[in-house]
Amino acid sequence: APIRLEDPDSGKVTSGNLSIGKFYQADRDPMPEYQDLYPNRWTLGSKLTDGKISSGTAYKKPAYVAWRGKEPFSITVDLGRTQTLEDAEISGFKDYEAGFVVPESFTVSVSSDKENWTEWSSWKNTQKDGPDGTYQYAVKAAGTQARYVRVTVQPQGGTKPIVMLDEITLNGKIKNTWKYVPANGSYHGAFPPTYGIKEPLRAGRKKPMSLDIYEKVVGKKLSMVLWYQGMSPERAFSELQVLRLNEMMENNYGQRFMSLGWLPPATVKLQDIISGKLDEYFTEYFSDSIDDAYTYGDKTPIWLRPMNEFNAGWVNWGLDPETFLPAWRRMYNIAEQIGAAERHIFVWSPNHRSYPDVEWNKMEKYYPGDQYVDWVGLSCYPPSRQYTDSEDARYPIGRIKELSDKYGDRKPMMIAEGGYDEEARVSRLRWVKEWFEFQKVYPNCKAMIWENHGTRVIQDGGEALELYRKEVQNPYWISETYIGE
Repeated sequence: APIRLEDPDSGKVTSGNLSIGKFYQADRDPMPEYQDLYPNRWTLGSKLTDGKISSGTAYKKPAYVAWRGKEPFSITVDLGRTQTLEDAEISGFKDYEAGFVVPESFTVSVSSDKENWTEWSSWKNTQKDGPDGTYQYAVKAAGTQARYVRVTVQPQGGTKPIVMLDEITLNGKIKNTWKYVPANGSYHGAFPPTYGIKEPLRAGRKKPMSLDIYEKVVGKKLSMVLWYQGMSPERAFSELQVLRLNEMMENNYGQRFMSLGWLPPATVKLQDIISGKLDEYFTEYFSDSIDDAYTYGDKTPIWLRPMNEFNAGWVNWGLDPETFLPAWRRMYNIAEQIGAAERHIFVWSPNHRSYPDVEWNKMEKYYPGDQYVDWVGLSCYPPSRQYTDSEDARYPIGRIKELSDKYGDRKPMMIAEGGYDEEARVSRLRWVKEWFEFQKVYPNCKAMIWENHGTRVIQDGGEALELYRKEVQNPYWISETYIGE
């Protein structure tokens, strides 16, 4: 039977900064002395939507982008998809002696296609010259839907006025679209590498995956398969497609869904993503991912899980929320410009516990915004006793609680990877029991992926394996990917 999917429009509407991290263009170039930062083919740069609003009377050159002259100029922000705009704000710096002026006025217009524009609201300067320093001016009007928002600035009079801006903030309602969320259960998934299976069960095979062996062991087919790939220019989408075509369709009607752990190697830093060094790589990768020449007409989405477990120190992209956020947003924006963000499912996936568990490293510090995330995932493993205040907190139901409390009201959740761990000395039987109780405690958890290698291999589970085999037969744990198309 086909999978029944939730209505994509059934997601919750939330409020937030629509423009943070988004790409934008201007109709005339800024001054050479006050250029923007990290431009590419889709954006003038990154300063004007980085969420950092300057304050005080001290002038800081790197914070601003400036335009000289009496002629108006327009900045068009691409929100990536249609959102509901409720208020708009510009901020900048003024110093009349140096020629840095407050705008005479600014007008905000909206469009769905960048061709047909409607004026939404405007602001006009009616104040006398005030003290030097930063300024912020805002307009508000009835909420309106738009993908593109254009802010047209009219400089004040003078010989050669300079308008210096540091932020354009567009606030409004964000629609949390539910993409490929099953209405009648949860996807049954696993990471089934061949190296996680010992002889003689492996039967001498050399292929990277052993889907058929895992499915035979647990007694049910998988509807989702986790795999990993390096995020670097030498790792193209084509190598991933080989796995999808040659292994994930094997012994199955149709293709099992793929969840991809997309991980920067040590040679790739978050700053490389922010600065645009990977822009062309992302452009090619995302273009190939929706190109019929590479996918052979397959429209199946990939659950893309970039840079997971960022709130931990064992990954080279971890413990740096201030850098992680703009890196994630830039990567996502490129996917959005190409059309890959619409086709695929972006999974934001922290570790089940922050290491260190301190305020600046809480998982929410890394959250890029509802407009940048489709699903939220979790790495779910048992911590040692020294890191928990109760035995219950060492098992799946306790491990997922923080993620559910913070995001489960508006995002579909998944156990992006997990399993018991012999080194943590937990009850394998209890772990498997709670693994299958998600449907009762967290009905918004819509996929679970067992990481089958190391000390987590389910085939060595004894009574835990027998319980897994029994519980997974429930039709709630989906083994099909057919949705009637």
